[in-house]
Amino acid sequence: MLATALAGAGVAAQAAELATLFTTPEERRIINSNRYKTDDERTTAPVRAEAEPPVQQLLREEVTREYRISGITLSPEGAHTVWINSTLYNDGDELEDRSKIKVIVGDSVRVRITLPDGQQYFATSGEKLQVTYLARIEN
Repeated sequence: MLATALAGAGVAAQAAELATLFTTPEERRIINSNRYKTDDERTTAPVRAEAEPPVQQLLREEVTREYRISGITLSPEGAHTVWINSTLYNDGDELEDRSKIKVIVGDSVRVRITLPDGQQYFATSGEKLQVTYLARIEN
């Protein structure tokens, strides 16, 4: 009796495995229709292509800029000012190329220029910086 119960459980397990071989009636129909055909005559399962968004390349170009620090003015009440390429900027402003400036006051007074790609350069009054970075090109 135990042997028949174990045999019955084995058959049920095999039937469960066979039932999961074919997931859709369409797949079963294709398998049945291909059973006695040659390779040239066989039907293939339909390919379901998911619509993927188009890949957009990030274009960058190398940019070289020159910054000449003409002067730095410290103000006890307000924002410090910096003259870069003969243009006045307040502490924290952005340059035309989206670089950011910050006046650093400590042992020496310097200006920090943070480029759009994150590189940082430091200079003081009277110095000239030549920087190169990769800038994103708008499509």
